[in-house]
Amino acid sequence: MPLNIKLPEKEKVTKPKDHDIRLIKSVTFFGDSAIVEDDPIYKSVYEAARVLAQHNYAIVDGGGPGIMKAATDGAESVHGKTIGVYWQPKLASFFEGKNLANVTDESETFSNYMVRTLGLIEHGDAYVVCKGGTGTISEWGMVWALSKLYYGCHKPVILFGDFWNKLIETVQQTMNIDELELGVLYNATTAEQILSILKLHEQKIAHCKDKPSQSDERAFVLGREEENVRESFDINAPEYHAIHAGKLVAQKQLDEFMEIVHTPAQVLDVGIGAGTDAGYLGEKYAVTGIELSPKFASIARYENPGMEIITASIVDYDIGRNKYKGIWARNSLHHIPGKHLAKVFRKLADAMVNDGILYVIVREGEGEFYEKDEKDYQKIETFFHLFTEAELKQFGEEAGLKLIKVDHSQRSHKWLIGIFKK
Repeated sequence: MPLNIKLPEKEKVTKPKDHDIRLIKSVTFFGDSAIVEDDPIYKSVYEAARVLAQHNYAIVDGGGPGIMKAATDGAESVHGKTIGVYWQPKLASFFEGKNLANVTDESETFSNYMVRTLGLIEHGDAYVVCKGGTGTISEWGMVWALSKLYYGCHKPVILFGDFWNKLIETVQQTMNIDELELGVLYNATTAEQILSILKLHEQKIAHCKDKPSQSDERAFVLGREEENVRESFDINAPEYHAIHAGKLVAQKQLDEFMEIVHTPAQVLDVGIGAGTDAGYLGEKYAVTGIELSPKFASIARYENPGMEIITASIVDYDIGRNKYKGIWARNSLHHIPGKHLAKVFRKLADAMVNDGILYVIVREGEGEFYEKDEKDYQKIETFFHLFTEAELKQFGEEAGLKLIKVDHSQRSHKWLIGIFKK
């Protein structure tokens, strides 16, 4: 059968060096809400999620009972990361609703079914489709079509179970399904096969460093925007520090921030870079820095002895809640893909105390692209997400923040300066 795409046991698969460099970091499970806990399907999904979580894959599901709860419980049994994308309709009578027993580490709730489905698609870098009803069919159809449309850097669709070959054969006989459409599907019946498929697919799409694209398509392809930023920053860090050491590029904005954030205060510097801004802020506040680039973080620690500086991604790292009176984010948020920005703004809002201030400086414009440069015979590409004023305002307000003002600035590029209050 064309669908029987199981990875041979003897085929060698190169294991990713660590979780951070993977293109596939999260797996969305689709399946029936009516599957009970003593059903073999429930147990197989629990085991699959458990094994994937042990290998540092985040587990995403719809937050309901049945297959969804099996996926959450399997991951939680080994303290894996779980994400629930709930649907809470106001008019749909025949829907089981949110399962209060399905408790995930992170969650989102939508009343619109299509928006919720897109949330499940966006949060997953791969999809495991299990036995289900019409809802599962709609989800499967969507991710199957997207995998064909974005073939080459597509997210893998893994059909889980031993019943799929017959179903696919029937679909192939009665519908117009071409070889490419069949070729994007994988079939697995065990957790170990899912794991092998993910590793194999990772190898196949290793070339995907993400071509420029609009942010509304970012959810449908795999890529390494964040890793690209880390790599380009690591290359640029020594030269940047040599040129800008001790220079306050944004002193006017720093002084404005310091006028409206009153002491005593804990302040977070998002994207601390070489630590120059943090050093200036540290004269007045207790400052914590977070930095994606290990080289920049090491320079910042050297320049600011004793300051807490975290080497991590603001997208994934837990920065806490109700902690900071001010958050300074200069020249950092525009390196985050659009698909993650709503989450990041919510995280920053949650991390602030009431009346806290978020001060943001980002590149102004539209779309996402790679800015190319060449230094010391090295070609460097750095990812950017440009902001419009309306978009910046929307991200802040949807995170529960009140916009105080937006300024525009022109240096080598156009910049937006946004000040928000919790």
